[in-house]
Amino acid sequence: MKKSIVFMLFSLLLVVLAACSDSAGNATNNSSKEAGDSKFPEKSITLMVPFAPGSVNDSVARLLAKLTEKHLPNNKAVVVENVEGGGGIVGMTQLMNAKPDGYSLGYGTVSHVSVLPHFGDAPFTHDSFQPIMKLSASVPMLVVRADAPWNTFDELVTYAKENPGAFNYATTGAGSISNLNMVAVSNALDFEFKNVPYEGGAQGITALLGGNIEGAVVMPSDAKEHIKAGTLKALFVFSQDDSEYETASTLKDYELESGIEAFSMLFAPKNIPAEEIVILNEAFHKATQDPEFIEFTKNINTNITYLGAKESQEEATRTFNLAGELLKNLGLIQ
Repeated sequence: MKKSIVFMLFSLLLVVLAACSDSAGNATNNSSKEAGDSKFPEKSITLMVPFAPGSVNDSVARLLAKLTEKHLPNNKAVVVENVEGGGGIVGMTQLMNAKPDGYSLGYGTVSHVSVLPHFGDAPFTHDSFQPIMKLSASVPMLVVRADAPWNTFDELVTYAKENPGAFNYATTGAGSISNLNMVAVSNALDFEFKNVPYEGGAQGITALLGGNIEGAVVMPSDAKEHIKAGTLKALFVFSQDDSEYETASTLKDYELESGIEAFSMLFAPKNIPAEEIVILNEAFHKATQDPEFIEFTKNINTNITYLGAKESQEEATRTFNLAGELLKNLGLIQ
């Protein structure tokens, strides 16, 4: 009788241990489960960059490619190919038409999937690609001169409502990310600002410091050194996160919906195998966690904001729809 009880207890113990082992295996091998016994990659991977060599986005992509090679199975290379033209349309079209085998990838931005498709010149739209992951993002901010009469965004909104259109601000053009974010906030809070387009953020800052305009919506990389030097102050950051600047309000402060970040994503052609998405996501994600990549993005005032494949598509769709509404509001599209 005792031997029978001992045998039963021993058998029960084996069942429990087997279950625990299976549970632990599922937890630690969740990503490799989908990858299965894939031999991918068996050759080098091409990372198409729709920007000029030496540009900031090109530099980010090249560093990312170099660091990803350390994490890819089979020690295969990631080769960067610059395909310029049409503000990214040429390169992204090439990617869309590439063979969906995981060996052709693209470093795309919010402009490519959320803004450009609305103007009818691109043969692709926000869901014409397979996102692998969201890589990083930069959040626009509204700055004014340090001696400006407004010390808070509330004060500026009050002024704008009392003087419709009197406050003019620099952007990189009508329909740009900087312009669209400002339009979204001004619509929500019911005030009117005047957009003055400049070639780039640096040119807008120069005009602001020279007294030609009263504000500028720019990326942190254009404004941070001036804020640090005490010549500019931030009044608004178009983010749901708390601002690092005491003078700046955020979307969260006004209970406003998320705007449009200047994000970058890694894309592949539609219909690449699911196991390859998993392998690529894991390798590139590990690359973004490398201290060298973290330091580089910090130096260009860009945040690493990882999202997986599914969440990246959701973000691309959300920003595409929001950009469409705002572009119609501006009369730039029908």
